[in-house]
Formats: sequence, C-alpha cells, structure tokens
Amino acid sequence: MKLLVVEDDPLIGPAVKAVLENAGYTVVGPLRDAVKAARVGARECPDLALVDVNLAGGENGLVLARRLWEENGVPSLLMTGFDHHAAEAREFAMGLLRKPVMPDALVQAVGAAGEILGGMRPSSTPAALEIFHGSVATTASLSATNLPKARTA
Repeated sequence: MKLLVVEDDPLIGPAVKAVLENAGYTVVGPLRDAVKAARVGARECPDLALVDVNLAGGENGLVLARRLWEENGVPSLLMTGFDHHAAEAREFAMGLLRKPVMPDALVQAVGAAGEILGGMRPSSTPAALEIFHGSVATTASLSATNLPKARTA
C-alpha cells in the first residue's frame, strides 16, 4: 500500500515515515507543504494520505484532504494533537488519528484503513483512531463508480 505523509513537524514526519516503512508500506514524503503535497498526491496516486490538520502556512490539512479526495480520489486519515471536531471532514476523510500516537497504533490505524479500503471491516482499531463511518471515503470498497472522475480516468 502506497501512503502519502503530510506533516510539517520536522521530527514527527520522518518518524512516521520510518515506522510505516518498517511495517512494509511504501511512503511518499513526508511533505510539509499542502500545495506541494497536492501536486505529489496527483502524480503519485497513493492509496491513502496521512494528513496533519494544522499545517504551517497556506492551506490547512482539512483543505488538503478535501482536495486530495475531490481531485484525485485519495482518501485521508487526518492527524491532530488538538481537540478537533471533524464534523466537516466526515464528507471526505476516512477518520481522525489523535496525536501523539504510538508506533504500533500508527501501523494498526493504517492497517484498519487498508482493510476498509479493501471493503472489509477492520480486524482491530486503535483507541487513537476515530473512523468516520458513512463518509464517502469509507463507503464499501471504493469501487470505480464511487471514485471522483479524476481517479477513474
């Protein structure tokens, strides 16, 4: 599974990448800038994006996650260390992963997202992960008829 990591913290981003690569995932990033992340997401077509909600400067992570979904059909797990009511994100994101997150919980969260994308019910979900049941990004198996036009072409 190919993952796009968007995290502006210079310590957290590389740590997330290392944990996920050690778990066998292909990781693009970490990217610190939403505009660049959108371009890379369109070019690389990842299966899932892990997006920090509070990116420094420019677009925030919510805007980026919506853009990745609507323009490229890339679902996102939002990451935040703040109390964030993600009601608006339920339209386009798979869920919310609360930071700080332990390495095993990070891997488990990505695994749960992968199972959902594969049309399965997650075998386990870490306490740090809130899955947005019923969101467009978590519906069924994301068949070609559910994807935005940019991804199906």
